[in-house]
Amino acid sequence: MAANSHRPPSHSGVGRKMMDQFARPRQSSAEIQHEINKARKAADANTARLRALRLAKEESDRAAAALIAAAAPPRKPRKPRAKKSDAAPGEDLKPQL
Repeated sequence: MAANSHRPPSHSGVGRKMMDQFARPRQSSAEIQHEINKARKAADANTARLRALRLAKEESDRAAAALIAAAAPPRKPRKPRAKKSDAAPGEDLKPQL
C-alpha cells in the first residue's frame, strides 16, 4: 500500500554521469602544470602583497608608539623600598620572657 508506493532511485543518472566522465576531453599534463603554476604565482603575489601591508602597518605602529613615548610626561623616579629588618618573619610575635 503506502509502503509499496516508494520507488527505488533510478540508476540511469549514475550511468550517465559515468559516461560523461569518459566523454570529456582530458587535459594534458602540461596544461595541468601550467594551471598549477599560475595558481602558485597568484598565491605568492597575494602573500607578498599582504606581507608588504603588514610591514608597513608595523612601521607606522612603531612610529606612532615613538611619538606617544616622546609626548608622554617623564616618569617619576621610584622611591626606594624600605629594607626589611633582619628578624625572621613572625619573630616579633613570640612572647619575650
